[in-house]
Amino acid sequence: MSGVRSLEGLLAAPQDVNDDDIIHVLTECARQSSNVSFREQVETSTIDDSSFLPFLTSRWLALQHLDGSSPSTIDQGVAAIDDDDDDGLSYSYTTTTSDSAATDIPSRSAFLDDSDAASTHVNVLLAMYRVLRNICASSPINQTKLKAVLPFTTNVLTGMIGYLDCSHDEELHAVIVTCMQVMLQFVANMTVHHTANQDILWPAFHPHLLEKVLVECQKYRKVLAYAAAVVLNCLHPPHAIRTTDLVKSRQIVILLLQRCLSFQSQDESDPALEWITMIFQVLVKRHYTADLYRNLSASLLSTLWSKLTPEQMLLLRMVDLVVAPDDSSSPVDGVESSRSNDDLIAFLCAEYTGLHVPNEAPSNKNDVNAAVSADRQAMWNVMETESSKLMLRILGTLTSSACVEEHSENVLTFIPVLIAQLQRLSPTHARETNAAAALSGDDVVQDETFGYRSAGVRVLGNMAHRNPSVQDALRACGGLEVLLNSCNIDPNNPMIREWALVALRHVCEGNEQNQAYIRALAPQQVVSRVDLSKMGVEPVLEHNKVTLKPL
Repeated sequence: MSGVRSLEGLLAAPQDVNDDDIIHVLTECARQSSNVSFREQVETSTIDDSSFLPFLTSRWLALQHLDGSSPSTIDQGVAAIDDDDDDGLSYSYTTTTSDSAATDIPSRSAFLDDSDAASTHVNVLLAMYRVLRNICASSPINQTKLKAVLPFTTNVLTGMIGYLDCSHDEELHAVIVTCMQVMLQFVANMTVHHTANQDILWPAFHPHLLEKVLVECQKYRKVLAYAAAVVLNCLHPPHAIRTTDLVKSRQIVILLLQRCLSFQSQDESDPALEWITMIFQVLVKRHYTADLYRNLSASLLSTLWSKLTPEQMLLLRMVDLVVAPDDSSSPVDGVESSRSNDDLIAFLCAEYTGLHVPNEAPSNKNDVNAAVSADRQAMWNVMETESSKLMLRILGTLTSSACVEEHSENVLTFIPVLIAQLQRLSPTHARETNAAAALSGDDVVQDETFGYRSAGVRVLGNMAHRNPSVQDALRACGGLEVLLNSCNIDPNNPMIREWALVALRHVCEGNEQNQAYIRALAPQQVVSRVDLSKMGVEPVLEHNKVTLKPL
């Protein structure tokens, strides 16, 4: 128990120990606190938040005095030792199976005169938070004993963010970033399965501090990752009102999407991407996709942007990312019934249909928002195609494991709209050009339409599976012709032939009218003489059969 006693002695009389010894003692305590036995000893000791707060407060105030700013009011109301250990994402460490805006922002000349002293104070805070992070991991008792440290920590985090741009010393800058990482790890550990701590933290963390982290720390990917871990912890239990708070926070949702999908990370593994994706995975599973999508609309801006915004397209990319199965690259012959995604399927069908409804003429010619410039219209057209394709990709994934009988009204409206778009995007060049391009091995120039038709054909096949109403609707709106004309190689639409063959099987299964309709279709011409001419033969159509004859 020497480690716990050393910690108790240090907290009782920190003024009797010099800074180097304090860091040494805390480093040793942090190392020992990675063991369950140490945490259990803390649980039964007299150590609690009142033991840590005076020590933390004195160090934070000393750091603030160095930058010459007036100390902010501190509300004293929240496992690795070296830097390599802090780089990991094991925020819930285990060895077993107030108002943040009140914190003053330091001036940009902070620490210029005494960066060594500032570095010492930050290192002491870092060492202490390593101890705090470890002793509260997987320990509900210690989580409860340290709850008053949470509001203090949110205040310090706000101040630390202000110091990021003020430190011209690379070593000091690095230790500030590391300290913020460990502090967020501590906050994350404090909120794991602890509703009371979540209730204490959430008002101080969301939305102001979270927004500040997302805006000011976007290049510090581990800081974003640990902040996302805090959010993820606060979304549990599922019925928590905090989930609704997050969904309604339009700016926070936009920042999360941008930091996740618009940031080009130099590392192959981006921790921020991993954790932010998990947040949206939870929201999608809890059926908040429609609410998120509507909250990202811009219906008051203009008729054009009311149908689609760049933020909504980012959300569709995220949904496509989180609903994608491990292997969705090959068609399947059957689909199993699942009702978990009924609402999302219906919503996407309705949004796709609405996206392709022609725009109404502006009612007021003097309304500047009503007029749409050619550049804006062109940009929106690209967004429309990309977003439509994303909707089809998502629907293709969802309908591969869910029948659509319950969505007949939405689907029957969606089917002819999709068929019209597939007809509009059908290739105008000869089929032999497609085949030759596919066999040439040359790279295909990809634009926003790449993969659109193959995604649409996949959706049609899935929806038609054992669904007579969809099968009949396809016949009525020209869908069978679209599927038949898709049974060829198209380098711009990978797997379209395979998806089309599966779709034709589904539309004919148990539907004699579709079978008769397809049988009545006769071949109209023989295509592609380019390759055969090199062999000295040509194809000839006789009695619905193709034969080869010499040239």
